[in-house]
Amino acid sequence: MNKVAVYGSLREGFGNHRILEGSEKLGTHWVPGYEMFSLGAFPGVRKGNTHVFTEVYEVNDNTMKRLDILEGYNGENQTNFYDRVEVDTPHGKARMYTLEGHRYKESEPVESGNWAHYKTKLKDLL
Repeated sequence: MNKVAVYGSLREGFGNHRILEGSEKLGTHWVPGYEMFSLGAFPGVRKGNTHVFTEVYEVNDNTMKRLDILEGYNGENQTNFYDRVEVDTPHGKARMYTLEGHRYKESEPVESGNWAHYKTKLKDLL
């Protein structure tokens, strides 16, 4: 089994959560040392000085493969959209997808580190 920490469209209440159906939610966790930013319909995270709110799941190998496909992760030393790192959680080490690099420097920060909170604030403004 694998553990994964999700922070955006894979969280409960968002469209891609269906991929995690049948997986066990272990809990939530604020992952320190990362910052979140908006890419419009979905977020990214990169190393930073804040923290990111995640839901931690235990997933089987098939679900992990489906997550890799969704996130454009083809493995180490490959051309990936998202990279994958291990982060510490109260539930043990979990994989988390990150976006590093200069190409996202101009994106809008999600200062709360919580994608659901950010999306709710956007709806309130409209």
